[in-house]
Amino acid sequence: MNNMHEIWGQRFFHYVNELQKYMRYVFTGHLAIVFMFAIGAGGYAYSEWLKGVPVTFPSAFIISVVIALLLMKAAPTTLLKPADIVFFLPLENQLPNYMKRSKTWSTFSQLPLPLIAMVVALPLLKATEVGTGTDYILVMLLIIAFKGLFVATEYSVRIANHDFVWPDRVVRLVLTFLTIQFALTWSPVAIFIGILIAMLYAKYWDKKAAHYPFPYEQFIELEQNRMMRFYRFANYFTEVPHLVGSVSKRSWLKFAMKRSTFKRRDVQSYLVVRTFIRTDDTFWLWVRLTALSALGAFLIPLPIVSFIFVGALAFATAVQLILALEGGVEFTMDQLFPEMQEKSQIKAVRSLVRKLIWLQAIILLLAALPLYGLSVTPVLIAVVALIVGEATIRLTKEQVREI
Repeated sequence: MNNMHEIWGQRFFHYVNELQKYMRYVFTGHLAIVFMFAIGAGGYAYSEWLKGVPVTFPSAFIISVVIALLLMKAAPTTLLKPADIVFFLPLENQLPNYMKRSKTWSTFSQLPLPLIAMVVALPLLKATEVGTGTDYILVMLLIIAFKGLFVATEYSVRIANHDFVWPDRVVRLVLTFLTIQFALTWSPVAIFIGILIAMLYAKYWDKKAAHYPFPYEQFIELEQNRMMRFYRFANYFTEVPHLVGSVSKRSWLKFAMKRSTFKRRDVQSYLVVRTFIRTDDTFWLWVRLTALSALGAFLIPLPIVSFIFVGALAFATAVQLILALEGGVEFTMDQLFPEMQEKSQIKAVRSLVRKLIWLQAIILLLAALPLYGLSVTPVLIAVVALIVGEATIRLTKEQVREI
């Protein structure tokens, strides 16, 4: 038992150090500014919207769906490694002690998001006269209880029947939705009924899992995929040696790729454009940030809030693309035959990012038209994105490329 506790403690300490190692690059001044503007703009728009929200607005339904979706996925964080298939065999009788700590950590690490969602939803519930203060406290306790039960349930389901993971999530999604919906609109008794059903459901899968051997390969793969998602996120801000980037041909964007020529001045432009389009991380980063900006321009009814929101995301787009495209350590053939023109790679990157900011601004202009109509506001939204993007390109320091 002590061995397993020591192993878990050592791995957890290493895991926290690994998170801190990369998160210090993520939460720099750049991202802090983006978060500050995004949260401020969103909070202001939300408070203004609440002033005119009708009492008949289906707040209980929407909040029940959101929290159910946030509670649905409850994959356990096991911190298992490939060598454990052999290393843990002599200690397999102590494995439940190890997994008990894993499930406890998984529960508490996954709780903040649904609890924050409930806190954010409280003003909406009050504005639409749904529930009471006691109901809100009970729903928060329900979230904590459900998260613990759901982590244990998914752990058992993965052992007993891996193919049933997603159907199990759907079952828990429906249970959570109905429990919160009835608790807010009918009676808090629904909370106790929901917890009882969740306990019986978890017990059923726990007993079923007891008849199966522990599937090391499945949980090791789950852990590796989880860490890989974190490394991909951190890779937007700094180089991650653990990460092997994926590429896609994306032949449907062939028209946007520059044709190869014999002119030496086109070499870096040719390489940078193809690198952006075919590298999954950088391409989908731009797509996500542009889609989020367009969604804000389409939904935020207050021009000043929309300006702040799209400006913050234009800043994030320019900074992260420059860091990703200029700061790479990958070997490319142009390093064997460098161009005579100084800093040609940096100029090519800045030129591409500038074009992407322009494309993002055009998309924002089109996205804002349905809300603001043929007025000056959509144009100003696009102009704000252009100004912030251009300023960021000019002020961002050049990245030194290591070979």
